[in-house]
Amino acid sequence: MAYHADFDRIGRFIYGFHRIASPDELRTLSSGALPSGLAGRGAALVQRFDAVLADWQEDSRLERGDSVSDERIAALLQDTRDFAAELAYARTQGGV
Repeated sequence: MAYHADFDRIGRFIYGFHRIASPDELRTLSSGALPSGLAGRGAALVQRFDAVLADWQEDSRLERGDSVSDERIAALLQDTRDFAAELAYARTQGGV
């Protein structure tokens, strides 16, 4: 039942992601109002977020806990922070 220990990790990950960016906002970004590629990067981040949650859900169902590494979580959170900074800058430049 070691997979239950991952629930705290899942909660911290979800909370951390939402502190940086809203998945719903990222899903609805319009590419026309953003610099080239920014909307696509936002959509890709949400897909990665959803994939992490799906993998955790599958781990729980199968009573395992090995498909979501700390490195994968850290990379996604860092990429999301970088994206949020670029999006904020684009908004100050009238890009959104």
